[in-house]
Amino acid sequence: MSKKFNLREFQTRLSQQLQAAANRDTSGSRLGFRVGEANWLVSLADTEEVLPVPPIVKVPGACRWFRGLANIRGNLYAVSDFADFMGMGTTPEHSECRLLIPHRDFGVNAALLIRGTLGLRNISRYTARDDAPGHPWIARHYADESGAAWRDLDFAQLLGTPAFLMVEARASA
Repeated sequence: MSKKFNLREFQTRLSQQLQAAANRDTSGSRLGFRVGEANWLVSLADTEEVLPVPPIVKVPGACRWFRGLANIRGNLYAVSDFADFMGMGTTPEHSECRLLIPHRDFGVNAALLIRGTLGLRNISRYTARDDAPGHPWIARHYADESGAAWRDLDFAQLLGTPAFLMVEARASA
């Protein structure tokens, strides 16, 4: 015969596990991703989701780094090649590419085309570096245990930057 199932004990254990999870400090948790050859981090709280690249419809008259519009579950998202926007060249299309979607609280249907994800990272183990940010959307620079450089993305700054929001092609002088 199977072991008896005690619903009360199960509910108590589940409640304790949920409480422990809620009390865990996740402020150091970041998602690692690649842009060009650079390592980047983004706060999980600022990220809605990461998904495979769906079909993208090009928009005439847009700048090169603006890839176009994608239909994601019935909503249109403006897709930008983050590497190209940063001046690192275009992101080659391959199966590891992803769209990084900022949290809906930002109120912008934007998506960043990235080269791939690098998993969850705990920045409490990283060393903050004194590098100049270079761009307002780079919150901080870090070095991991092996000395590799990481940039921490500030989605709010990026999504509020006029150069990122203005996607029309500009004539070069």
